[in-house]
Amino acid sequence: MLEYENIMDLVFNNLKKLLYPQEWISLDLEFSKSELLAMLFVDKHGEIIMSKIAEYINVSMSTANGIVERLVKNGYLNRDRSDSDRRIVVIRLTDKGKTLVDELKNTIFEYIKLIYEALDDEERKLIFKIFNKVASILDKKSTKSQDDMPKNQLRKIFIE
Repeated sequence: MLEYENIMDLVFNNLKKLLYPQEWISLDLEFSKSELLAMLFVDKHGEIIMSKIAEYINVSMSTANGIVERLVKNGYLNRDRSDSDRRIVVIRLTDKGKTLVDELKNTIFEYIKLIYEALDDEERKLIFKIFNKVASILDKKSTKSQDDMPKNQLRKIFIE
């Protein structure tokens, strides 16, 4: 049990450094995690349909619509008709959204570069292997949790 406590202490003591570097504080105040993930996902694909965004950020369609609507209203995303099939509505980044995502990716890149350059080849291989293993374990747990959830279950959301 002591090993788990040491790992937990290591994670909690360093989580802020990993997830909230100084450059991200303004982003954290302005955007939710889901909004940032949605914009990064749209950036990765160029254009995407709502159901794919909902699936990627693991929310209902109505929640995804609310997230995208806020980003459209604030000028980060556009809803457009697909060029290939006019019946389909796709989500695209605006120039303002592209600028924000590029800044975010550059910040992330700088942190990765800083860490990468501090590691030797063996450490890089090891951290990559460990990260992939951790991601695989968490993915399996997430999939199992989704399979265990009752379908079509309504959740009450209390509003103060």
